[in-house]
Amino acid sequence: MSESFPLFKYGVFKKEELNSLKARIAELEEENRKLLLQLERRDEKTRKTIAARQDVDRELNEARQRLSSLENELQKLKKESSSELSFRFSESLSGHKLDEVLALLGSAQSKTPALVTVYLAGDDTLKDIPHDIVSLLDSSAAYMIEKIGTSTGKAIFYDTNQIVKLVLIPVIPVSHSEGVLGKRFNLEPLNKSLEFDKILVLNAHAGETFFGIVEADTFVEHEIVRSSVMGKHSKGGWSQKRFQSLVEEDVKHHADKVRAALLPLVDKHKDIQYVIASGEGKLIKMILEGYNYPLVIKSMDAGSNAGQVLREAMAVRVYGV
Repeated sequence: MSESFPLFKYGVFKKEELNSLKARIAELEEENRKLLLQLERRDEKTRKTIAARQDVDRELNEARQRLSSLENELQKLKKESSSELSFRFSESLSGHKLDEVLALLGSAQSKTPALVTVYLAGDDTLKDIPHDIVSLLDSSAAYMIEKIGTSTGKAIFYDTNQIVKLVLIPVIPVSHSEGVLGKRFNLEPLNKSLEFDKILVLNAHAGETFFGIVEADTFVEHEIVRSSVMGKHSKGGWSQKRFQSLVEEDVKHHADKVRAALLPLVDKHKDIQYVIASGEGKLIKMILEGYNYPLVIKSMDAGSNAGQVLREAMAVRVYGV
């Protein structure tokens, strides 16, 4: 009896251990099943991530190719616009030459509405004109028209058959923007901008300033004011600051001298409609301080020659687009 007890005890322990091992195996199998499931899910997620990454890489490459293509196209357009698009001609016209151009424009007539007339006032652009009118202009002409810088506006005459394509920059500012299609060009606003009773012309330069009154396309009277203005700073002379101060004093003295000579003329001609001025901006401002005339700034190289000043002041710039 005493010999069977250890065997019984050993058998019980072996059975418990076996059950424990079976339970542990079951736990491990369950854990293994869960891990396999997680791994499958992770593999699926990895596959999806890889697929998404491939899609993103493909779209990125396509975008890069498109960007490169657009950059090449942009460079090509820039090259074309700089090398190919240019004005057919650009010329300043006055007197009989201008009259001939206006006469030709006035005589132009089409059998059907094919002639476009556009007026742009001040800083207005073609966007300020009805689209149905602007759309009649070819893109290159519209581009060149917008390139023209002017403070007095633009008068545009465009034949949809592309025989006439002109832009005129008037002397007197265009009053308002408008566009029309017809069998004839509308020259009335341009003719009005070229009509005036009296204009003061001023060509202001330190040391020599020209001014005069224009009536009926001629100077009825004019004057030249000269004074001494220091030229340039030399080594060993005054300091730059002192030299600049002396120059400014000379310029102010010249402006005061011009104003003194201008005052009797302005008092005599009280019906001045516009001032056309050229020269040094600061000096122009000093001379015209206190006057409220409408001011048109032009570029002139005429100096003090009355005939040349008149031609340049009254000139209309004409562009072929």
